[in-house]
Amino acid sequence: MDVRASVLAKIKPAKQEEERVKAFVSQLQAVSKTVSGLDAVIVGSIGKFTWLAGDHDVDVFLMFDQTVAREELERLGLEYGKRIAQELGGKTDIKYAEHPYVHAVIKGFDVDIVPCYRIRHGEKIKSAVDRSPLHLQYVLDYMRPSLADEVRLLKQFCKGIGAYGSDAKHQGFSGYICELLVLQYGSFDKVIDAASVWRPPFTINVERHLGLNMNKFHGPLVIIDPVDADRNVAAVVSGDSFVRFVSSCKRYQKQQSVDFFFAKPKKPLTPKQTSDLVKRGTGFFAIEFKRPDVIDDTLYPQLRRALARFVSMLEYNEFRVVRAMEFAKKDPVMIFELEVCQLPSIKKMTGPPIFEEKHSAEFLGKYAKNFVYIQDNRWVADMPRKYITAEQMFVDFLKNKPEALVESGIPKYIAAAITKKKAVHGKAFWKLVKRNVPLSCHLAERYFVDYSNDFIS
Repeated sequence: MDVRASVLAKIKPAKQEEERVKAFVSQLQAVSKTVSGLDAVIVGSIGKFTWLAGDHDVDVFLMFDQTVAREELERLGLEYGKRIAQELGGKTDIKYAEHPYVHAVIKGFDVDIVPCYRIRHGEKIKSAVDRSPLHLQYVLDYMRPSLADEVRLLKQFCKGIGAYGSDAKHQGFSGYICELLVLQYGSFDKVIDAASVWRPPFTINVERHLGLNMNKFHGPLVIIDPVDADRNVAAVVSGDSFVRFVSSCKRYQKQQSVDFFFAKPKKPLTPKQTSDLVKRGTGFFAIEFKRPDVIDDTLYPQLRRALARFVSMLEYNEFRVVRAMEFAKKDPVMIFELEVCQLPSIKKMTGPPIFEEKHSAEFLGKYAKNFVYIQDNRWVADMPRKYITAEQMFVDFLKNKPEALVESGIPKYIAAAITKKKAVHGKAFWKLVKRNVPLSCHLAERYFVDYSNDFIS
């Protein structure tokens, strides 16, 4: 059995599963229309018939007229969602994206019941989810039944290499991107061949929209949305996911294997790898705190913003950052690799030339309490540092109340959680890594997986 056939045998829904899903979807649509009086559209992979075996997440969109006020759409969306789930014997909870929606577990299916506005092609959206029914219709219009398996192969390939998922955590390839790539190139194999020579920034304009201002699109991959020329479908794709995908396509070309489709369990740092990191001579510092009660799509953007703020603070205080990263398998951890974790007690402050009378007076007036001397005909002062260690900086900053942290640039959910933190460095850092196996696996991947050779011409 070749690689394609072997993979499809595992990921393509069997006839029995397909019939069960279709029967449930039909019932869900009927009940949704009866309860709400609105058209109910099944979007996502199930609506496009490209879902993977065992993946039974169902997205049903309730189509409201554009004349309905936003507050009313949200209120009715929740009311209808709860009643629909109740009619089908499901259990519900409320989730939040741009606006709240109902999540339900019904007969073994995870169901999201989402209100949206009905828009036509070319019309401006009123909420972020309004395009989804247009995406559904576009794919159904152009996707031949024979291409469904090509999409499945591409989705599973992205899953296997760790580049799937358009959520804030993964910043990878969405199911819609996979569908558009198959439509653009014609098959899974042709996507692999084409992508193996991509170089960032790479642009795909499926519908060949003309007159676009490409300067407004940023990122390694730009895929112009066929139903909205002002949108980059791949805006969420990170540089890491792009490079990982292109590199994996190139490697798959050289040696096809089912291993690309099914990720092996990640391995923690080996003793040698840990030793290699210690030998870098840098200082590893981590802040660990309890996870705030928010979804990943809220947590990860806030973690990254907090991380960037801390990097800025470290650099301002002359603790040069080699690398910084966030990790949140369970409780979040922010990791900083610093050139040094401790600086001298003083720093050199170079002033104006001694013959510039006005500036000299200002400098001497400001730094008179410090040891001042002359070097190369300039005034120089030996200034005491505010922070000698990175730990001092973090302890001093994080003793502030959450409100003050927010005013200083830390996102609110992180600010509320990080006041009860554990900061570790040196031997304590490596004990944390040894104890936290998922974190160890993350570091092993970040420091010892190299895709750069696949981009050397």
